Amino acid sequence: MTVTVLAAFAAGGAANATNYKYCLKSSPGPGDCKYQTYKQCQAAMSGINATCVRNYGPR
Repeated sequence: MTVTVLAAFAAGGAANATNYKYCLKSSPGPGDCKYQTYKQCQAAMSGINATCVRNYGPR
């Protein structure tokens, strides 16, 4: 049962990742794209060396 729940969560998370408008970038690569607003992204980057960028991935 746990495996089924984890698989469903992983599939849902991957499908929704491109719907977020902002990504937190702290290293090369796609970044952490799970923020609907710039303000949410800024709050997450507080205290770390990162920046918030617009997510231009497929939607």
